[in-house]
Amino acid sequence: MDEPRPGQPEDDAALVARVAAGDQDALGLLYDRFGQAVYSLCLRIVHEGATAEELTQEVFVRLWRSAASFDAAKGRLSTWLLRIAHNLSLNEVRRRQSRPVTAPDLDWEAAAAALADPSVDADPAGSVWLRERATAVRGALAQLPAPQRKAIELAYFGGLSQPEVAAALGDPLGTVKSRIRAGMQRLRELLVAAGVDAAE
Repeated sequence: MDEPRPGQPEDDAALVARVAAGDQDALGLLYDRFGQAVYSLCLRIVHEGATAEELTQEVFVRLWRSAASFDAAKGRLSTWLLRIAHNLSLNEVRRRQSRPVTAPDLDWEAAAAALADPSVDADPAGSVWLRERATAVRGALAQLPAPQRKAIELAYFGGLSQPEVAAALGDPLGTVKSRIRAGMQRLRELLVAAGVDAAE
């Protein structure tokens, strides 16, 4: 593997390979690169700073233990880490299900900024793509009927399960499922019409 040129950051796959070999410095570099994005996602789901910090640490513990299983050919490291963060956060929410479920206040500007955060993707072109995609999704969501939009926001951006969405909105579970299904279909149509491939 070629050494990075002076001033050129080492790519994610190379750093993960170093982590797999037990290099703690490489883990620190990856934490610096992706830690804020992971924390932001955890916080958006669990709504508690201390818990989000604990989950962020757990994500990187899992990276340390499982770095050898990461396959760059199957996707980006950022996606892999954020998927782990998402799953851990949802597990934490479900663990606390006995608490009352409330609808989180979603800040779309913050969500778009998080998607476009360079820490998620060191490639400037990738960041621009993510920003444009976030803008397209936000615009399409704004065109949905309010009940569909709220249910989708809570499920896909608030990190709630469908039963949790139903509890947060005070609606029957069947109604919530129908709204999400119809809303997602309409969202795909709007994104395709806007020139965005919803399957990407």
